[in-house]
Amino acid sequence: MVGSSVPVARDQAVFAARSRLADVRRRFLGHDLPPLGTLIVRHQVAVPDGAEWPWARVSSWPHATLLNGRSLNDGAHPSVAHIRMGRPLRIRSADIVDWAIIDARGEIAEGAWTRRLRAPADTTR
Repeated sequence: MVGSSVPVARDQAVFAARSRLADVRRRFLGHDLPPLGTLIVRHQVAVPDGAEWPWARVSSWPHATLLNGRSLNDGAHPSVAHIRMGRPLRIRSADIVDWAIIDARGEIAEGAWTRRLRAPADTTR
């Protein structure tokens, strides 16, 4: 039953990220990231018959429920053709499924619990 462990691992990864979201927002707003560090978030976007989980670089987080960022991926499904690398996005905090702090070398310093999981849209392949 290898397939049944994937949803459990995904749920655990999302729980780990969401349980620390308020703290990472506080750190982002307080400029308490590593020198030249960047905060990225992975957010869920519904597509017909599933979801995609693109990443975005956070540029501002003015409200606890909404942040602004720039897409780090292109949407794969035609229904999310508007999601293109570099384009601005407004992301609801409730849609965040993961986050990561990237250090000055471009390495993950913290977070990214879902990086070893296949995103929901990939499970049908």
